[in-house]
Formats: sequence, C-alpha cells, structure tokens
Amino acid sequence: MGKDHLECVTRDDIDRYQLFKLRQTVAYVTEKSAFYRELLGRKSITGEDIHTLSDLSLLPFTEPADIAEHPYNFTCVPLGEIERATTFISSGTIGPQKRVFFTEKDLEIMTDFMGVGMRTVAKQGDTVMIMLPGARVNGQSDLLAKGVRKMGGRPIKAEVTLTSEKLLQIIDRSRPTTLFTAVPLMWRITQETRGHGDLSSKGVQKIFITAAYPPQSMIEQIRDIWNCDVHVHYGLTEMGLGVAVDCQAHTGYHYDEADLLVEVVDPVTGEVLGNDQEGELVFTTLNRSAMPLLRYRTHDLSSLSGETCPCGAATLKKIGKVTRRRESIVRLSGGAEIYPSLFDELLFTIPEIIDYQLSLGKKDGKDALSFTIEVIERGERVQQRILRLLAEYPVIRENVTQGGMAPPDVELVNRGALLSMSRAKKMILDERLKGGR
Repeated sequence: MGKDHLECVTRDDIDRYQLFKLRQTVAYVTEKSAFYRELLGRKSITGEDIHTLSDLSLLPFTEPADIAEHPYNFTCVPLGEIERATTFISSGTIGPQKRVFFTEKDLEIMTDFMGVGMRTVAKQGDTVMIMLPGARVNGQSDLLAKGVRKMGGRPIKAEVTLTSEKLLQIIDRSRPTTLFTAVPLMWRITQETRGHGDLSSKGVQKIFITAAYPPQSMIEQIRDIWNCDVHVHYGLTEMGLGVAVDCQAHTGYHYDEADLLVEVVDPVTGEVLGNDQEGELVFTTLNRSAMPLLRYRTHDLSSLSGETCPCGAATLKKIGKVTRRRESIVRLSGGAEIYPSLFDELLFTIPEIIDYQLSLGKKDGKDALSFTIEVIERGERVQQRILRLLAEYPVIRENVTQGGMAPPDVELVNRGALLSMSRAKKMILDERLKGGR
C-alpha cells in the first residue's frame, strides 16, 4: 500500500471516522431495514449506544442464513434503485443460496477500492488481463475493469470458459503486465501450458489471484514459472467483492478500512478475540446503501495482525492468511479435524497435479479418504509418489496407525476431468453421512 498516501492520517483519525460511520450505519438500518429494525429492537440498541469501537460487540451477529432466508428484509432502498443483484452460494457447492443487492453508489465505492487495490500490483498505463466470470454489465469482470480504468490502467477481459491454450494466445497478443484471475484457473493455465514454451517470456510482471486459499507451494511455483511476483486478493460478495489485498511485503492483507470494520471472534462462543488469535472473521459495512450488514459472520477463519507491516503502511491494520471455512472442516471418528488446505500444501508440491477432489467414506468400519487427482499425464510413478506423501502425512499416519482410518485411496484422472468443479472452493465430501456412521 505504501506510506506516501497515509503520512498525514493517524490511527486515531481512522478510528474516529469508523466510529462516526458505525453510529450512522446503525441509525440508518434501524430506520430503513426491516430485518435490523426487528433485530436491534429486540436488543433495545440504537446508534446512541455506540460510544467506542469496542461497543460494536453490543450488536448481534448477522448469519449467512439470515440473508438466505430473508434477503429483501435487509434492503434499505426501493427496489427500483437496485443496480446489481447477485445470487450465489459461497461455500463450495453447498450451503444456503444468498442474494445481495447494490445501488449505483455502492458500485462506485466498490470500484474505487478495486482501483486502489490494483495500484498495489499495477501502475498507470499498465495493461491488466482480467479472467473472471461476470463479463455482463456490473458483473465481477466488468466491475474490476472499471476499477482498473479508475487507476489509469487498460483492462482486457477474457472469458473464463476458454481453454488454457486460448487464454495463453490472448496473453501473447495483448502482452498484459498484470494478470487477475481465480486461483484454480491461474494454476490450471500454468500447469496446462508450461510445456508450450517459456511462460516467463510473456512479459507478465505481476499476477493477482483471488477466490480461494492458495497454498504457499502453489504461489511459489506460479512465481517461479512466470518469473513475477504473485499477490493474493481476499474478497466476499456480501462485502462488495473487494475486501483486502496482499501488499509487496506478503505478510497479510490490508483491507478496506474506509468501508469495513473487521473483528475476529471465537467461532463457538462469539467472544471477540485479540490480535494474532485465530478465529472467525466478522465484517460490518460502513457505507453501504442498498444492503448494509452488521457483524456479518463470514465463516472464514483467520486473525488480525498486531504487527506493523514492513510495506510502510503503519496506520493500517491487516488480516492474516485465510486458510479455511468452518464448513470445510470435517471431523474424523477419532476426533481429529481435517480440511482441504491441510492437503493443498502437500499435494501441490507435485508438479504433475492440476487439481484434486477429496471425499471421506467408510471402509471395513474405518474412515477412508479417497483422492481423485487430475494430472497432466497419468502414470504409476506419479501415483506411488502421491501415496507415499499421503501415507507420511501426520494426520493420516497417526489415524492409520491407531486403527481408526484405512490407508487413503488415490485415483488419477486425465487432464480436464475436474474442470467443471475447479471454480468452487474445495470441500471434503463426507459420504459417511449418506449411510450413517
């Protein structure tokens, strides 16, 4: 982010601004939102009860299920003022379907932050190739293109349904300085085209990835193969897509403090946690017109950093690395918890792997993990290497040794077999639930 733009702004200035906007938002939703009028009325809370930012904890939480069940009860403007309505499922392919709304003012704020975020990796005059869904007006791709134009860049939108080879051809023709796309697609392009020539010669200077939780091993390989720096973006549709960006120090994500308040709470008790304590991220919007959200539980697990960022943005807070969602955690019969990011770091060290899916079932009365792994080319050598790595992984080794888990099963599939599933956040399919345990 850099210190030049912040040298005149103190932390106290930011805190006072956020407190003012929080009180204003609570008053606004109490008047305009049927959902919050009832919710805050039951707690007898008004904006006048908020005297410090710590008083945010007096407000009740908003759950994803609340939006799924009563989306229109959240709206604070007439439906005729809605410029964008998005229906989506955020937890892989499961979870409640949600619908969120944005006014023209909301979209302007969103694209303003996108422009600021892009300045972390690009500069005026740069060409940014955007590979995101939603090329229609006010879709994801279109909104980011507007943000790129605001920071003085030139956006190029490419369809995410194109093959890796076609996307590489566009890169060759347009010579973008920056690529912005989802983690699975960037990895797929890298894996499927690395044998077609030197990717480091394409002129790409920065790669910005979003929409999942990339393992460090994947980031390092993308960086080395393309010979450029890789930045990670953390976003949520409910918060307006753009939320936080990974600066050049790569020690966490600077978030949009002008428009968002962030807390980390204990996922079970809801208690607000201190800096560097891992818990669930909770967001409160500060400038939303159509659908403000108070203390929205994201189900994403992370922390707030207590350290000053080496990039020089001393007044800004940071979100730590986001590794998993509550819904992605599955408990083994012996009590241990597993989730996809446990295996991402391990599996993506193997150069032949493009993607994988994971299920948990029963075999001879024991828990049994089954990995379906998409590879560039199938072979016995690759399969044996994967089996050895999995067998040595602590959570698998310990549970197999103790007799509660069968050795994992690995099925290799051809390139493209998991393409249709790669755009969703990875989840573990718990097939034990189908027939009981």
